[in-house]
Amino acid sequence: MFKNLLSSIGFDDVAVDTRINQQTYHPDDTIEGLIELKGNVNHIEYIEVQLIERTENQDDTSDFSTFDTVLNKVHLTPETGQDIHFQLDEKRDIQSIDNQFFIMTHVSISNSIDAYDEDEIFFSQS
Repeated sequence: MFKNLLSSIGFDDVAVDTRINQQTYHPDDTIEGLIELKGNVNHIEYIEVQLIERTENQDDTSDFSTFDTVLNKVHLTPETGQDIHFQLDEKRDIQSIDNQFFIMTHVSISNSIDAYDEDEIFFSQS
């Protein structure tokens, strides 16, 4: 009963899992992967996949210890399937391969709570 009530007001569970083809990339590589959606996907408005570079904040007076910079992103519109392929082009301006990098997936769901996924990846020069 309670689950039906939540569904009727837009609190259906949607889970997102982002799978990438490899864990380590060269800075000029194209990043490809698959977004797996579970649950009621009928009310998804869009999916956004971003490559984020997280850098340390050197300002001691700041409340934030890190900054996130979006290096690349792709905006997807879901179709009938629950598996969606994506590709992030190789055009990006990396400050340092020693920083942390994440693939962040945001699933925007109308009249409900959005779903998110974050996966760390690495870059190397070799």
